[in-house]
Amino acid sequence: MWQKLIAGACVMTGALGFGWSLCREMSCEIQHLKQQKQMLLYMIGEITYLHRPMEEIFDIISEKITAPYDSFLKELSRKLKERDGRSLIHLWQETLNRIRLETDISEKGLCYLEKMGNCFACEGDQLQIGTLELFELELDSEIDRLTAKKEENSRLIQALSTLTGILCIVLFL
Repeated sequence: MWQKLIAGACVMTGALGFGWSLCREMSCEIQHLKQQKQMLLYMIGEITYLHRPMEEIFDIISEKITAPYDSFLKELSRKLKERDGRSLIHLWQETLNRIRLETDISEKGLCYLEKMGNCFACEGDQLQIGTLELFELELDSEIDRLTAKKEENSRLIQALSTLTGILCIVLFL
């Protein structure tokens, strides 16, 4: 009898853990997009008010932002300093391809990071700022959409994982 109780507890723990992990994955994706927005706001501020070179901007922002984006910006700044005739967009893509294999950023987060790099194709500060601000609006709407989806689905996922655990206990024990 006590074996059935332990098995039931293990099944419920597994079912609840699976539901919790799905909810955590959605929260993690939102958190990555919020970090990218913070990085974007720092860039807009530095370009708008201080007119610093991009390698300095990336160095400054890398000290203010958390992993994995801090190492991404530090490496990008290092590559910009030794530029070798390559454009910022090319260096951004190269660094992004390297970080793609080494971090836990979701595909959606990597896609938005790639779009952020494409904003640097514009010439001139004002055009670049305008492009970055448009990208900020796109990022805001995606964060809002994912937050609403998370709120809607998290209760459902938790309830279904609990019910699945109970069903497994009833069927197998």
